[in-house]
Amino acid sequence: MKRARITYLIALPAAVLVLAGAAYATASANTDTGRSAADQVRTAERTLLRAELDADTHTAGRLLAPDLQLIDVTGAAETRADELATIGGGVDFVTLEPIGPISVRVHGDSAVARVKLKFKVVAQGQTVQHEGWTTDQFERRDGRWQVVWSQTTAVPNNLDLFIQSLQP
Repeated sequence: MKRARITYLIALPAAVLVLAGAAYATASANTDTGRSAADQVRTAERTLLRAELDADTHTAGRLLAPDLQLIDVTGAAETRADELATIGGGVDFVTLEPIGPISVRVHGDSAVARVKLKFKVVAQGQTVQHEGWTTDQFERRDGRWQVVWSQTTAVPNNLDLFIQSLQP
């Protein structure tokens, strides 16, 4: 009898500690080490920019939702597959440098990130350098933030030439 009671008294606290540790680990994973949702989205945005510079389609693929809808700087609509092809070598992103802070607005499991960037890219043998705005709509899916909609708008270096280029 004594042996069973002693075993019980030792096992009970050990079981409580194991369960408490598991609960803590789950809570930590769900809160992303306590960072705010806005900070998590900023990190995701920076990670995506780095993946584009590095032509890292694996990392970019984790951040781009399967149903991504993207409007690129030329105004063309693209899918996730199109964007991954661009990142993987269709365009050489030389510079994607934030000019200011990444602004983020969060509402539940949705967030919008907006950032002004300095771009330098090589596409079809041409080097293009300009500023632009990128706005990404994120959704939290299975505990991680993914881009579902994205649009990039170029800021022309020469407004007169830009206006001229839009004329028929």
